[in-house]
Amino acid sequence: MKILHIANFGFNKQGAHFYCTDRKISAGLIENGHFVYDFSFRDMARMGTIFKTKKLGATWANKEILKIVDHIEPDLVLIGHSDLMSPNVLKEIKQHYPKTKIAFWYVDPLYLEHKLGFVRDFSPYLDAIFCTTGGEYLEKLKQPHLKVAYMPNVGHRNVEQLKQFESTNIDKEFIFCGVVYKEPEREKFLKDLADTLKNNHVQYQYYGCFEQPGVYGKGYYKVLAQSRMGLNYSRKNDVTLYSSDRIVQLTGNGLLTFSPRIPGFDQLYTEQEVVYFDDQFDLAEKIQFYAAHPEDAKRIAEAGWNKTRASFNAKRITQFMVEVTFDQPLSEAYEWAHEVYA
Repeated sequence: MKILHIANFGFNKQGAHFYCTDRKISAGLIENGHFVYDFSFRDMARMGTIFKTKKLGATWANKEILKIVDHIEPDLVLIGHSDLMSPNVLKEIKQHYPKTKIAFWYVDPLYLEHKLGFVRDFSPYLDAIFCTTGGEYLEKLKQPHLKVAYMPNVGHRNVEQLKQFESTNIDKEFIFCGVVYKEPEREKFLKDLADTLKNNHVQYQYYGCFEQPGVYGKGYYKVLAQSRMGLNYSRKNDVTLYSSDRIVQLTGNGLLTFSPRIPGFDQLYTEQEVVYFDDQFDLAEKIQFYAAHPEDAKRIAEAGWNKTRASFNAKRITQFMVEVTFDQPLSEAYEWAHEVYA
């Protein structure tokens, strides 16, 4: 098929976020045999005005999309986030090209209601919505004409290239890369964890929080390449199946990955593939145990790496997205197929 993929590819980041979901989805579609035309909405919007501001340039970018659709006549228009798009663009596409399917993907948590207004504005013109949140929040998006489905976070073998479970060049036993947005509970969790690890002489490092600079691009991968274990910890960890893409960045690079007990998440990763914990003190004990038992850490990390490679790769997830959008029978037993609402 010919696919127009409208997302936020971040040209203005100069590759610092090369491991983000947008490019992995395009890569997976291409691996499945499709032609993909990428349109970076925010970057194009910035180009649309001398002031280089995306809000002022959004009108121009919306017009550009219609020109591209006229030139390509895609079988599928796939949209990722792109909250500055006008719903009227989708309405015009449906009017002029009724056979073109339109689907939308979203990797921010659905419990942030204030972020979802544009999704509801898009929904009359969509054929499918895919989100990395499951359960009741996902079901709220259901409409009679619209298929709504869970999608896991996307990995790619040429992005997540490391095999840390084989590495002997370990500088840090444990890392966490993430920010703290004035969240007392999250801040307390991380501080309690740090104090316990420090008292037990476990080498650890935080990045992006507590006045420690964040790491991006090859700097991020350099940190991963020096670490044995990492923490998958989102801003909210009690939402069905929701995790940030940190889960595939850690498991996919072969780090032993610790995760809170996210509802339903054991259907994606078993306890033999990631290490689940109950609270910061349980986590600290488990970090200490695996630091002292590297062979056990290696076994679980390798199993998690294999699971991400086999189940959550870009080719497989985009195949699922295409099958749902075009009402095709599912070609295999996807672990998350019970989270499809038609």
